[in-house]
Amino acid sequence: MESIVSIVKSKFNIFENRDFMLLVIGRIVSNIGNSLHNAAVAWYIMSLVGEKSAGTFMGIFGMCSLIPFIIFGPISGVFVDKIDRKKIIVGTDFIRGGLILLLAILAYLDVLNLWILFIITAISAFFATFFNPAVSATIPNIVEEKDLNRANSLDGMSLQLSWIVGVAISGFLYYWIGILGIFILNGVSFIISGVSETFINIPPIKMNMDDANKNEWSFWKEFKEGIIFLKGQKAIVILLGFAIIINFLFNPLFQIVFPKTVKFTLNLTARENGILSSVFPIGAIIGMFILSILPSREKYYMFMINGIIANGLIMILFGVPLIFFKFSLISSFGVYIIFLFLILILGIVNALVNVPINTTFQKIVPDEFRGRFFGIVNTLSQGIVPLGLAVIGYISDKLATSTIFMFSGAIILLLGVCMFFIPELREF
Repeated sequence: MESIVSIVKSKFNIFENRDFMLLVIGRIVSNIGNSLHNAAVAWYIMSLVGEKSAGTFMGIFGMCSLIPFIIFGPISGVFVDKIDRKKIIVGTDFIRGGLILLLAILAYLDVLNLWILFIITAISAFFATFFNPAVSATIPNIVEEKDLNRANSLDGMSLQLSWIVGVAISGFLYYWIGILGIFILNGVSFIISGVSETFINIPPIKMNMDDANKNEWSFWKEFKEGIIFLKGQKAIVILLGFAIIINFLFNPLFQIVFPKTVKFTLNLTARENGILSSVFPIGAIIGMFILSILPSREKYYMFMINGIIANGLIMILFGVPLIFFKFSLISSFGVYIIFLFLILILGIVNALVNVPINTTFQKIVPDEFRGRFFGIVNTLSQGIVPLGLAVIGYISDKLATSTIFMFSGAIILLLGVCMFFIPELREF
């Protein structure tokens, strides 16, 4: 019995890491506020502009959140590697909290319009481009390497769960306290997050002796060094290439193809679409929990490849019930139930792929390059999304959704199979 207790305790000693738990608590609070904000703003925009223009203005809002990551992602990583990361994490949370509270003041004074909302959203996203790589680069500094995978799993679970909570209560709160109340809650959540993070002890960035002896700092030299480092990591570049292709397909499927399938093919309502959207993060939480209790391992090569292949197979399966539905062999509700089950499994599998990849990157990328690396990764992963939305959005108007699911799944499946034959990926 004692040996079992000791094993369980060793798996969850990450909860005893004060610095990591302070970071997670702060992220949970701010993420709930952020999810409330995004869901409520969508309703706010629709109520202002009406049905005919809602799509256009919601698209502009989305681009305001996205474009700063594309433009400033690699640049922000340079600063993350040179400036005290704690100051970046705490400072950007306080600044973003102040910006959202500014929206609340403008709404209270009844001078808020959509263009002011878009501008402040873009500015807030600009500071997020510094916050996100700083957090990714910091976790390996405050968590022992043996606990790194569990830490990433717990961090991911907390973010997914807080997002579900935020989205679930956003409609209720928007009805009772309006957009002004939502802005106040979100702004305060960022401030609380920043206060929590002030108590975190983050070790200074590790630097090699040559860098330590330099008296001058050249931004463009540091930026170039980050690019040179990435180009020299062939295995990482290859894996990033695969990830970008998958992200190109994955995001549009969830943002465009699934909602269109639910509304126009299955003739279901926004309620069913909302439930469908919430199942994926639930699956992700389950997958991250599984990872958090599994023994740590040195290599995740087969783990990742099998997960990508499974992703492809699940995508193909999404198309199968739609074919049966077309020939009236299954009801729309039957297809919907199958979709719920498949999305749950997809969320689990996706977590089993993404968390090990992130953990591996944190392990093999040196501390002095980590900020630049995650800045570039964020830019590449976000930058491909608008192109994917444009291409898949156009295709979705021309082809049956079953064809899109099966064709996309086949591409992902082939990518997974191809990874078996790339020796460099065995480093992971």
